[in-house]
Amino acid sequence: MAANNNGKYARAPAGTPVARMARAASLVLLLNLLSRVLGFVRDASIAARFGAGPATDAYLVAYTIPFFLQTILGMAFVTVMVPVITTYLVRDDRDQAWAIASAVGNWTFLIMTLLAAAGTVLAPWLVQVLAPGFTVPVYDLAVKLTRIMFISLPFMGTGMLISGILNAGYIFTSPALAPAVSNVVIIATVILAGQAYGITGLAAGTVLSFIAYMAVQLPDLPRLDFRFTGHLLAHHPAVRQIGRHLLPVSLSLAVGQLYLATNRFFASHLVAGSITALDFGNRLVTLPLGIFVASVTTAVFPSLAEQAARHDRREMARLVDRGLGLVILTILPAAAGLIVLREPLVRLVFERGAFDPRATTMTAVAVLFYSLGLLAQAMHPILTRAFYALQDVTVPVTTGLCSVIINIIFSSLLAPNLGHGGLALANSLAGSCYALMLYLALHRRLPELKVFALLGSALRTVLAAVIMGLLVWLAGRCLDVFAGSLPLPGLFARITVLIVAGVFIFWRLALLVRIEEVNIITAMLRRRLQRAHS
Repeated sequence: MAANNNGKYARAPAGTPVARMARAASLVLLLNLLSRVLGFVRDASIAARFGAGPATDAYLVAYTIPFFLQTILGMAFVTVMVPVITTYLVRDDRDQAWAIASAVGNWTFLIMTLLAAAGTVLAPWLVQVLAPGFTVPVYDLAVKLTRIMFISLPFMGTGMLISGILNAGYIFTSPALAPAVSNVVIIATVILAGQAYGITGLAAGTVLSFIAYMAVQLPDLPRLDFRFTGHLLAHHPAVRQIGRHLLPVSLSLAVGQLYLATNRFFASHLVAGSITALDFGNRLVTLPLGIFVASVTTAVFPSLAEQAARHDRREMARLVDRGLGLVILTILPAAAGLIVLREPLVRLVFERGAFDPRATTMTAVAVLFYSLGLLAQAMHPILTRAFYALQDVTVPVTTGLCSVIINIIFSSLLAPNLGHGGLALANSLAGSCYALMLYLALHRRLPELKVFALLGSALRTVLAAVIMGLLVWLAGRCLDVFAGSLPLPGLFARITVLIVAGVFIFWRLALLVRIEEVNIITAMLRRRLQRAHS
């Protein structure tokens, strides 16, 4: 952030909103890439130590309930807070902005602490609802692990709120670095305590990782001249507005987690390891979401909130168009690559130790069906943040709950014949319906959105991604990556070659079919290289 004449930090860095978004997205992308790489090291460590069986099923169910509350309530507080405090920052009333942020932080910690206490008491009933098909030993283990991981609620919720405060002030480094630090703590736990303390030690390490997530961001708050106060400000109109919006925003943010909870409910009645296969498959598929989409969403939300506070709907539409264009450009080729290389990728990342070829096959099936809805998942965060920037919380929650019902219907129809793959396909179909409903509703609010330009760009990107996928598949056949007999170093080398070749092929095809976002990224990279050499 740039400093102004009186020594305080200015509201935002220099440049147009779209330019600021692009710069911030590039920074967050690099840090998200680090976090995701460490996330896969974390998952590979867990898979090697514990495999895919009853213990990991119990851990993942125990992780679901606290993480659901952390993600939903913590993110809900952030989502409803950022547009409100941005309004005060636009007015240059920083004292009020930080007083409101402090009050919301106090409410977050208080509510999360109460939920943690309630969760430890209600753990047996929560596990029974979430995974009714567990045998008694697995059920008892899941209850024990759930009680441990509920301790993390106040720390993770507060850490997410600090991320929102820093992002509202256009500070992105430590919030983007925090997940990487969290992953390092879990990896260290698996290595140092996994053998001695088993899956219980992993649960305790997960709690420590959330504490680290919060702590690493605290040193950046003074950069905003942030001053913490211990008041709740229950009667402040802005705090009351945040309170009114909290429930509908929580429900809309819960859509993805409700999909996963539905998966675990149905999968608990399927063969052992189905929950783990769905979870690991989902983590592999969401890698591009965590790297690319999270980068764009993190960067675009403060700018959207600022333009909404300035009542500049045309600039908001430009931000949404550009954000969706960048998402389409990155996610469609990623989906094509995941579909083509799904089994060798799962083998490379997870198949070692107790994670056997059967688990690889099950996980690869989940990856295939999840990938079909990857673009829809990528669109959700940008579209919902546009509504939240407009302080419209009704449309995301109503359309989101409709999609949850659609997901349950599809799950009940597809699981009997397709097993856990049917559950992943149900997620993709429901998510696609959700994205379509959100976009149509947003177009009514922002008619400046360039629908046909976005559709044309998407069709050209699909063409480039399909051609790239076919060429990568043919090259993979020549390199024997689908044979299943390659040692891991050789498999890693050949998959790396295929990925690099795929990126190059897609980029050349994207330039050939004239996708606008490619030209923008190319120009930005050239400017950075010129500055680096000057």
